Amino acid sequence: MVVETTFSSYLTGEDALVLFFGVYMTLVISLSKKFRIFDMYLFFSRDKLKKLHSLRRFIVGFVLVDTMPIAWFWVLYRFVIPSEQGAFPIMAAAFACFSILGFERFLHGVVATEHHEKFYTPEEYDELIGAWGRENDEDNRFKVHAFTGMIYLIIFPVIAYFIGIIPIHL
Repeated sequence: MVVETTFSSYLTGEDALVLFFGVYMTLVISLSKKFRIFDMYLFFSRDKLKKLHSLRRFIVGFVLVDTMPIAWFWVLYRFVIPSEQGAFPIMAAAFACFSILGFERFLHGVVATEHHEKFYTPEEYDELIGAWGRENDEDNRFKVHAFTGMIYLIIFPVIAYFIGIIPIHL
């Protein structure tokens, strides 16, 4: 006897949001490594300035890379992504998850722009910027990164919302 099975179950938009958000959260954490925000071993440094800088980076990183994205996930889950099954809710979830990249832009703007002396020694900052090949970048300002971060946090959820309201039976 042959039993035929069909795949008739799709992810809901909310299920897809959980999946995609996890992937993008991993990407944001990976991108944030270059800022050395979780160098917790420096908390025990004998150099008080390095200790203070690492503590400041950790606090800012914890807020911008861990706490804020979790709150943002709740906003997307509750207000933006439809709970229905189908291709459009899944696509909406994918677009909404692009927005999490805005938090990495904010992190860059806070710790690695014109006020970097609160987070890095001059040597650490030169090494950090030199690794990117951006030693004399005049556009490395907080406003530029904050504006880009806001674009991510506004545009992609709006696109996701409009994709999510497309009727499933077109």
